[in-house]
Amino acid sequence: MGDEDEDGAKHSFVSTNPEYLVFGHGRHARPGRFFAANELKSMLAHVVLSYDIKLEDNATRPGSLHVGTHIVAHPTAKRAH
Repeated sequence: MGDEDEDGAKHSFVSTNPEYLVFGHGRHARPGRFFAANELKSMLAHVVLSYDIKLEDNATRPGSLHVGTHIVAHPTAKRAH
């Protein structure tokens, strides 16, 4: 039980640690991180439930670009109509 709980907390979006300081850490952790996580989940749920997202016919997904620590969409990727 102990190992499973630790792994779940390690990958939680709102948990803090000194290696990932987006929401601060320790005493200075931002209380709004819980609100932000719920808003992002709500937006993703809206997209999944409201839109039919698929690749174009016979299309392959262009690879993502890695810029420093960020992963961004390939500039030649197009939005389907």
